[in-house]
Amino acid sequence: MTPSVTQAEMIAKVRAAIKDRATWFALLYRSFQEAFPAPEVERLARRAIFEFGRMKARNDPADFSARAWVEKHVSKGSALVFDSDVEINDGSAVQRMKFCALVEAWREMGCSPEEIDLFCDIAMEGDRGRADAHGVRMELEERIARGNPYCQLKIFDR
Repeated sequence: MTPSVTQAEMIAKVRAAIKDRATWFALLYRSFQEAFPAPEVERLARRAIFEFGRMKARNDPADFSARAWVEKHVSKGSALVFDSDVEINDGSAVQRMKFCALVEAWREMGCSPEEIDLFCDIAMEGDRGRADAHGVRMELEERIARGNPYCQLKIFDR
């Protein structure tokens, strides 16, 4: 029998899992830079995570839209994990994420502001890959990793 878990406890557990993965990524990235030129490590990391986004897109509905993007963010619980506000407009949608476990993990590791900004931008390749797979446009104007109060992701229908 599984013990009952509150919503707050579940959010904390998911955030902790995300932080673990952020830590793994940063450690792998730093290790790879010991063996390969930094631009090559960045290029390959971006390519791999972009492909991950394209793979995730395979699970989206065929009639994917900006509305579907943010509705899935809410329905699967990600909006709670990232403390998100969402806005759906005609042909576009906006996610404002006010918490990022990735950034928190990198800060706790002692990553420099430059590393945090780079790691965040590389991590966003997943969303870029997902958008690319569906032919939708995505803009990321503000990011917590850059010191903004939230990450603002805008998605526009084809």
